[in-house]
Amino acid sequence: MPSPATSELPVLRKVIRSSTIDLIADQIRNAIYSGSLAPGQSINEVRTAELLVVSRPSLREALQRLVSEGVMTHAPGRGVWVKRMTSDDIDDVYAVREAIEAQAVKIVIRSGKPIARIHQALATLELAIEENTARAIGDADLDFHHSIVACSGSVRLSDLMKVSMVHTRLLSLSDPRGYEVRCDLIETHRELNESIAAGNEPRALAVVGRVMAGAAARLHNPLTEPEAVIVRADDQDKLVDDQWSQLRDTMRA
Repeated sequence: MPSPATSELPVLRKVIRSSTIDLIADQIRNAIYSGSLAPGQSINEVRTAELLVVSRPSLREALQRLVSEGVMTHAPGRGVWVKRMTSDDIDDVYAVREAIEAQAVKIVIRSGKPIARIHQALATLELAIEENTARAIGDADLDFHHSIVACSGSVRLSDLMKVSMVHTRLLSLSDPRGYEVRCDLIETHRELNESIAAGNEPRALAVVGRVMAGAAARLHNPLTEPEAVIVRADDQDKLVDDQWSQLRDTMRA
């Protein structure tokens, strides 16, 4: 099976003009989301600025933004590196995810927003599960949840979701068991899709809460759901090499 293409965060809104800082931050977020920059990976300021063809002051500002988002970590004298999540981060990350997605569900249902994007995202997830590749399933799963937020039309919720998706991916990439996804929850995703389509807000919110609680519990202890069907990343699931390989060295935080 060929290696999947490098994944990127979904486009959350159309941007006519972005600042250099925005573009740099987006590039680095995508590199983290795809796994090209791994948890604990140090950022060499000189080499990264050369790679992105940007000034070091612009890069520093973008990195500071990512530090403030909780995507990267900084320490005086040690520089900046991709944040390595721990078990202490799990509940907080999923509490934020639930708050964002629950609010998006309310907006979509109460405003009667079009939900074709959610249907399409569900179909993509179903196909990814059939192909049985961990990275593709993980991307499609997050994109399904992102589609709900996107359908709300809220720019602020979308901005929050963009960062939350990176946090979620970092949780998986930081897991000492390795990158793995659960692929037997498609019925739950279908239930959420159907609940939103039917305008059943209480049911949809209950499903969102159940999904978040289950994901957090599994990350804390996979033995809480011994019947879960898990797909783990293997050698065939590794990303193709990309420009960020130039920054992968032995420096670890």
